[in-house]
Amino acid sequence: MRSLIVGAGAIGQFCAARLAQGGSDVVIMARPQQAEAINAQGIELRVNGSASTLQVRAAADVADAGLRDPFELVIVAVKAYSTADAVRTIAGIPATRDASILTVQNGLGNEETLAEAFGAERIVAGALTVAVDRLGATSISASSKGGLSVAPVGSNPHNWIIAAFNESGMTVRAAAHWQELKWSKLLINILGNGVCAALDWLPEQVYADRTAFVVERRCLLEALKVMSQRGLAPINLVDFPTTLLAASAKTLPVDVLRVVLRKRVARGRGGKLPSLLMDLRAHRPQTEVIALNGAVAAHAARSGMEASANAKVAEVVSGIASEKLNWNDYRGHPERLTIKDS
Repeated sequence: MRSLIVGAGAIGQFCAARLAQGGSDVVIMARPQQAEAINAQGIELRVNGSASTLQVRAAADVADAGLRDPFELVIVAVKAYSTADAVRTIAGIPATRDASILTVQNGLGNEETLAEAFGAERIVAGALTVAVDRLGATSISASSKGGLSVAPVGSNPHNWIIAAFNESGMTVRAAAHWQELKWSKLLINILGNGVCAALDWLPEQVYADRTAFVVERRCLLEALKVMSQRGLAPINLVDFPTTLLAASAKTLPVDVLRVVLRKRVARGRGGKLPSLLMDLRAHRPQTEVIALNGAVAAHAARSGMEASANAKVAEVVSGIASEKLNWNDYRGHPERLTIKDS
């Protein structure tokens, strides 16, 4: 199978390495300097202390000769705010014309954007629950836990994608409903993420502070309420019991839930910093918070509901990233994220 990976960050390199392990012919789109490094060194994948170097071709321009032969699969692995750029890249490569397009991006709205550009029948939603960390320009580490859950956006099942990843030894499962898949992944992504970024705290600090955790729990409950209103139910993802998370959030007392989730969230991240916190500490002007907490608030508003905690987290993190808000006003001040009930 011939695959194209759009996005050469940690997730893109992980997907490229895994497919290469399974025998696929892989090309990854990267910036010029990174493409040169990947072509020279390959991609080093570390799992449980064991390292493998996979030879993957990298391209920095849609006119690259390595992009001429037809692709069966395209994987979109860019940040949610770069999906429109990914669409233009894919559209500019004639060899992707008949390819299935799998998005392993976080957040909501990516599938709709891709379906509008290429048709729903070609799009597959993916939820990756492997903790992946970037060690260097061409080196990544990944947890042995987790895997990939996939669901078609259209009626075409695309089951051959499961077989392609299974060849690499990664656990892959099919899900029946792509929106339930993406919302379930969103529940995981908002844990120990947006609140951490706003406060400049690690997850263990958020979970040790009752005021901060109340905001965290409220974000989760708002997302579950919007899901319910839309007729969606949480589904379990590979090595992550999302249905248990949802039930616990609804039924357990705050302080009990705080203890339960503290270890689970830290373990699920595999020691990796929350993505939104990494973005703010790196002074990136954009983050994925709009596709995460912001998406919950937007869907709630369209349904005549409120998701004030998610709206507040999205507003603060976006404001800090754009330098419209002073991070020092929120660092270590969870009370500034609280919303009074109307």
